[in-house]
Amino acid sequence: MTNQPTISTVGLKGQFTIRVRDAATGEVIQEINKQNLVCTGARKALLRLASQQTTPDDYEQTKLWAIYCGNGTTPPVNTETALVAVQFKKVVDQPMTVDLTNGYVEVQMVMESGEGNGVDYTEVGLMSRGNNDVPASATGVLMYARQVHGAIAKTSAISIEYTWRMQILI
Repeated sequence: MTNQPTISTVGLKGQFTIRVRDAATGEVIQEINKQNLVCTGARKALLRLASQQTTPDDYEQTKLWAIYCGNGTTPPVNTETALVAVQFKKVVDQPMTVDLTNGYVEVQMVMESGEGNGVDYTEVGLMSRGNNDVPASATGVLMYARQVHGAIAKTSAISIEYTWRMQILI
């Protein structure tokens, strides 16, 4: 009997933490931790990177760039390309945390007390850059991941901190 090579698989896992903070004190008043559904946009971005058969702009357009928040409640499916009802878009903080040993990248975005008020947020998505640094005017954006969560009523009395980790599993 001949030795068969070991077949390995690679997976992509995402998880996020949402911390709702009192705007005056910074105290965490609510925390949500969830695994998320990785969408086909992440697969497209990784294939473009690995194949090197891309246009010069593909690297810029497919890199992790922003977190979008909305008030859709439809359960996520991996073929989605956008939030159901996007209400707020913001670029993630730079620099991102990259851990090559454990195979993950972590990004963070804070919706400050004066941003995004008057909406009950129930969905969140991790997005690529698309063709523009400004999320509000970008096209060609890929959605890496999406999830729904319990409603957070955004007012100026709170800030919402989103931390998202994408990990490659081998």
